[in-house]
Amino acid sequence: MQHPSLQDRLFEIILSRYPRRADAVEDLCTLLNLAKDPIYRRLRGDTFLPPEELSLLAQKFGISLDALITSSSENVVCNFSAFSRRVLDFSHFIDGFIKEFEQIHKMPNPHLFYASSELSLFTYNLFPELISFKMYIWGRTTWNLESLRDRQFSLDLVTPPIIRLSQEWLGHYIRLNSTELWSAQIMDNTLAQIEYHVYSGGFRDPKEAIILMDKLSEWAAHLKAMAAAGKKFNVGEKAEHGRGDFNLYYNEMLYTNITGLISSDIGRTVYSAYCTPNFLKSTDARLCDYTEDWFKSITAKSSRFSGEGEKLRDWFFRETAQKIERQKQRLLTYITENYG
Repeated sequence: MQHPSLQDRLFEIILSRYPRRADAVEDLCTLLNLAKDPIYRRLRGDTFLPPEELSLLAQKFGISLDALITSSSENVVCNFSAFSRRVLDFSHFIDGFIKEFEQIHKMPNPHLFYASSELSLFTYNLFPELISFKMYIWGRTTWNLESLRDRQFSLDLVTPPIIRLSQEWLGHYIRLNSTELWSAQIMDNTLAQIEYHVYSGGFRDPKEAIILMDKLSEWAAHLKAMAAAGKKFNVGEKAEHGRGDFNLYYNEMLYTNITGLISSDIGRTVYSAYCTPNFLKSTDARLCDYTEDWFKSITAKSSRFSGEGEKLRDWFFRETAQKIERQKQRLLTYITENYG
């Protein structure tokens, strides 16, 4: 039996990412600037892909030719949008995520697997105050936005149009079925950032730090309600109106950077945080297999929060609420003593 050629395997991967073969052909016609007949000849193997077309397709679809040639290779091809799409402002950042979610929702039966040792990136959008603070942090540390260089944080920093974009981003997340893994430290990073900015004079009005602490308390209460319902819904909505499934697990030994896997009927994609909130993105089959197996293994060793896991869920969110309240009281004392 003849083994599939490099060209056959390349087209097999490309076609697997489309619900219909005809859709793939249309895109290939546009990409290679060819009519349908020469595209079909290439798909059948009657015409060989010249090197420039082979390279173009591999780059466009993020496929490692090295991995197709030898399965023992350790190389994995990843896309890193920060190379070609430098974040210039808050709307630019959110728009990139919205476009990514729009592509995900075009896939049949998409499911998000997500693990992190800090608050879920998408759920900051439940509260405009929280996503505003996090974008301020990223803008100063990762994106090096000139407009924030010597600027203190204030709640009016992020404008209403940006908040509306963040709600659109949230809507995409709420629609998506997901399985998420949390650790005991998920709140620590955000709490530390708020505390640092209070002590270093990073708030224009230090009392706004207390507003952020109150919003974290509301975040915890809302996520507890989502976990109990096993559904995602926005603040102010009822659980019975939830959309995407919310399967939540807890593992006290888990400590990982943000790792995501989108699985669907036509393909998978791995996302890994690199210089947060930037992501490496790959559709490499071996990496997807490895990541999927990792999620299965960790989930099997974790405790379920959502649905019937009431006892553990109550304990975790009670501990989280107390942690937030303890820090809030420390900050209140400091602010009162130093700012009146």
